[in-house]
Amino acid sequence: MITIKQGLNRARLLLAGLALAVTSTVSHAEGTRPIVVGWVNWADAEITTKLAKLALEDQLKQPVKLVMADIGIQFQALSAGKVDIIPMAWLTYSHKPFWEKYKNKLEDLGVLYEGRLGLAVPTSIPVSEVASIEDLNKPEVKEKLAGKILTSEVGNGQYKTATRAIEAYKLEGYKLVASSETGMLNEFERNLKRDQWTLLNAWSPHWMFSTWSLRYLDDPKEVFGKAEQIHAVGRKGFSRDFPEVANFFAHFTLPVKDLETMMKQARATSADEVVAQYYAAHKDTIADMFKEDAARTAQQP
Repeated sequence: MITIKQGLNRARLLLAGLALAVTSTVSHAEGTRPIVVGWVNWADAEITTKLAKLALEDQLKQPVKLVMADIGIQFQALSAGKVDIIPMAWLTYSHKPFWEKYKNKLEDLGVLYEGRLGLAVPTSIPVSEVASIEDLNKPEVKEKLAGKILTSEVGNGQYKTATRAIEAYKLEGYKLVASSETGMLNEFERNLKRDQWTLLNAWSPHWMFSTWSLRYLDDPKEVFGKAEQIHAVGRKGFSRDFPEVANFFAHFTLPVKDLETMMKQARATSADEVVAQYYAAHKDTIADMFKEDAARTAQQP
């Protein structure tokens, strides 16, 4: 078990590493300082961040330095000016506490795409039998699901929300079966092949939704919240220092279906390869994201 002191020391070391990354990249490409983009080791965050990096370096010739750390560390680093931007902030619910804590030192640069958290089942399970989380209390449903909710790591935000859902809906007899993301989905796939009912503590965008036909259960108590908006968040003064980059992030959007498809493809190859292919195929569309403000201005009477 990691103690509080050990956790604080780990956070200090990560912040020190981020500071070193910024310092070591100040002189680059004829004096143009790279922007430091923080990212978290999530499949959607990796795709989004690497696509933005490729676009910025190609369209603006703007050097980009990527630094990976946990989301809490990223918000701390942003507020301290050690990271310039993070393009994966779930501000509606999941990361709202971080935003509230540091917002006076941050800038909201805009929404990139939408996401969602919730309990999900295969569409092969009839809606007439299981439409909402409340239906999980039906004895026959509980029996078919064996009282199990497959989930990822113990203690993360998704796990804690599911714990609150069990309490809010009084799902007596249900337990969270925690594993790694890979372990959770491997068990889910095995159950599908056995035609066994399965309940997932799911989130999207994720490649699971482009691999299997899934649906979220209605959540009338809104324990999981509604649709989440994933934002690009910059340090205070970022849009002043890098106006063209800020303008790009204000218009940078990704269709969720495209994102989930890339996430699935990256499992067979790599995120770098998939992003390069997507950028080449959508270069004109992405280039327009750099010009949108200029086009609007030109159209005004």
